[in-house]
Amino acid sequence: MSFTPLFPGMLLDAADRFAQDHAATQDFAETDPIREMGWACTVVPEESGGVGGTLADLASIVEGLATHGLHLPVVETCAVAPILLQGAAPEASARWLEAVCEGSAKIAPLTALSASLDDIAVQAKQLDIGCELTGVVQGVDVSLAATHYLVPAVLQGTGEAAIFLVDKERIPAPTTTYRTMEGRRGADFRLEHLTEPALACIARGAEAQRALVQADNAALLLTATDTVAALATLIQQTVNHLKERRQFGVTLSSFQVLRHRTADMYVRYLGAKGLLMHAFQEYDSDAADLRRTLRLMKVALAETARTCAESAIQMHGGMGVSEEVLATRLAQRLLASEFRYGDRLTHAARLLAPQPTFPGVHYERQP
Repeated sequence: MSFTPLFPGMLLDAADRFAQDHAATQDFAETDPIREMGWACTVVPEESGGVGGTLADLASIVEGLATHGLHLPVVETCAVAPILLQGAAPEASARWLEAVCEGSAKIAPLTALSASLDDIAVQAKQLDIGCELTGVVQGVDVSLAATHYLVPAVLQGTGEAAIFLVDKERIPAPTTTYRTMEGRRGADFRLEHLTEPALACIARGAEAQRALVQADNAALLLTATDTVAALATLIQQTVNHLKERRQFGVTLSSFQVLRHRTADMYVRYLGAKGLLMHAFQEYDSDAADLRRTLRLMKVALAETARTCAESAIQMHGGMGVSEEVLATRLAQRLLASEFRYGDRLTHAARLLAPQPTFPGVHYERQP
């Protein structure tokens, strides 16, 4: 079986070494490795102090971390937040992106990990002095500290989308915090009549809607990269386990049924890898049907990931339920990935009956 890197290069090597060195670290609450490594600036334009890299560059980092089962909110911090900021007016966008790259601002999205970014949970009531935000946002990643949150909202009366940049000190404390299946630090927030000045609204209308769709496209692609990279390592770990473990005096790898099952996992992996590469090509070429391609990929990868995760756990036997085993953590990661940025049932329903969340919004990547 051959497992060549999805996105080879220096970024992959750096992320792989970092993940290998910190494989036992479960909490980065006291540090900020994403910014220390400079990853937060990957897709930020050079004129705003960033690297000016592509989404494929960011995918290299995601692949390196996923290979060792290490969780960091790279998708949220390095893709979703910068893309949403780029939806603001040029001056405001440049100022905040520069602050992110300098480290004076740590900006994260206040959005549910389990929902598409255009499934907005917050309502904004327009006031004479600004807007009043109300809503419940569940499943926000709070693995790393933030100084500001980006809060998508729907403007009451007009139905337009808007994006607010809110100081963390203004955000109420989470109603509850917890660990997710794959080890993230999650939290639920309740915003009740949170009043923000007009300047806090950095984008609204078509600009906000476009930024949300672009950020969601990037999140789906990077989550798929995480899935395929984790799947490759899971299969490798399973093959190694079958070669080492013995039963009835022979290695498990000598049992034909287990060999066939492993081969099935590998074939599914090759299909998943092909889907991912095709989706990136569609993204790079601004394909008109990009949104449909991403939804189809999400549905297909979710089924593949679940099937392979269950097979790996079963073939590991009792060890398959121990979180000390990398394969177990990777299986948990694959199962959880199905529910990131909309589960497969949600995307399948939208494929069957596509209806824009907002009138006049085109759900493809805009140039």
